[in-house]
Amino acid sequence: MLTEAEHYIGEGKHTEASTVLRKAVALDPESKAAAKAMYKLGFLLESYLKDYEGALLSYQEFSRLSQDSVSRYEVLKRVANLYFEYLNDPEKAAETYEKIIELSPDSLERDFLRFRLGKSFFRTNEFEKARQQYQVLIDEFPKSQLVASARFEIGNSYYMEGKYEVAIEALKQVLRHHAGSDYAIEAQFQMAQCLEHQDKLSDALATYEAIRENYPSRKVVDFRLASLQKRMKKSK
Repeated sequence: MLTEAEHYIGEGKHTEASTVLRKAVALDPESKAAAKAMYKLGFLLESYLKDYEGALLSYQEFSRLSQDSVSRYEVLKRVANLYFEYLNDPEKAAETYEKIIELSPDSLERDFLRFRLGKSFFRTNEFEKARQQYQVLIDEFPKSQLVASARFEIGNSYYMEGKYEVAIEALKQVLRHHAGSDYAIEAQFQMAQCLEHQDKLSDALATYEAIRENYPSRKVVDFRLASLQKRMKKSK
């Protein structure tokens, strides 16, 4: 039946393939063949039919049946990604990323996993936990391409908590260590917003003007400048 399902997939008949895979599972639900069918069904539902809830259930059943730690690791990554990207469940995403890190502490993807865990905590407003994960990434993987983003997110987490002075100091680390990255200009924009919230309007205005020509969305900066100029006129 697995071969038949592959044939249907090759022909682009994804619904037919999913039907065959479900039949394969039903024949002997606790078998190794059923586990393989569950994985293929999950992949099919996720990648082609966009049935993310169905894919999640299939992957979870595969994890229950499989004894192969490598396969379980790969499937758990898919489960975490489903929660993170499609199912809007950052709490479950965080829980799953923690399981993945525990399952494979020496994974070559540890920086990515830590970053995703941090983002998941951020989305549940657990900002201190998010910062802890970002800092682990920075300390343990200083050459990772995710370090600049992690530093920015630390500053962003303080901003979300209304700790604007601390946020500015954290965002300065982005400018200090990653001056040539896209995150440097984003950090400056965020710093300007912090200054606005602190009613340091002249400093905020100067910061926006400094990035106006290079910021990805000039309209956004122009809007902030116009808003600031109105506030400054009213305060006179």
